[in-house]
Amino acid sequence: FILIDLDDICISNTNRQLHATSKTVGRMKVDEMKRRVLEINPQCRVTNLHEFVTENNAQELLERILELSLIPPNDNNFVILDAIDQRKSKTAFVAACVEKQIPIVTCGGSAGLTDPTQIIVDDLSRVYGDGLLKSVRYHLRKFYNFRKTTASTTAFTSNKKEKPKLPQKWRVKAIFSTQEKKQIEEETVGGLRKCDGMLGTACFVTGTFGFVAAGEVV
Repeated sequence: FILIDLDDICISNTNRQLHATSKTVGRMKVDEMKRRVLEINPQCRVTNLHEFVTENNAQELLERILELSLIPPNDNNFVILDAIDQRKSKTAFVAACVEKQIPIVTCGGSAGLTDPTQIIVDDLSRVYGDGLLKSVRYHLRKFYNFRKTTASTTAFTSNKKEKPKLPQKWRVKAIFSTQEKKQIEEETVGGLRKCDGMLGTACFVTGTFGFVAAGEVV
């Protein structure tokens, strides 16, 4: 498989990322992830791309993935797992995958969440409660010509209430939480490096996100 990231390990990653320890702080995340994978199974074939996905290089990176992959894109085992946390980059990458009809599973935000039981899976067109994915959906419609997904209603008999219809699916699986995020004032945060923003991230939440996403990939 192929790992893409240009980020280094921060001390705040150690509470939830298997490759992040006090000894690996400052090292490249994908390098340590590859090392960890090969320690578990030396037969794995892992390729690293030291890149950040941006709205300008999303198409190019996807082409490189297709060139480097040992699995053809039309194979049922070929899928992309997206955990990008920047809205413009995430939007561009999802759009690039959909344009080429590449299966993609996209993950929403986890900062500030504390209840892993509220993590669910649905089509990106039907996401609610997740600010990042809602923004991605809006910009996919506005800049990438994705069809609008406003729900309509359908009437049954005259003596029954109208039942709402769900938006038409985009065929993009999304992992997200329905939990309402806590609000926090910026001045209440200390002066340490905020690798994870102000809200922080809990290991039992991100771990559940990861397992649910892995389940969708498999």
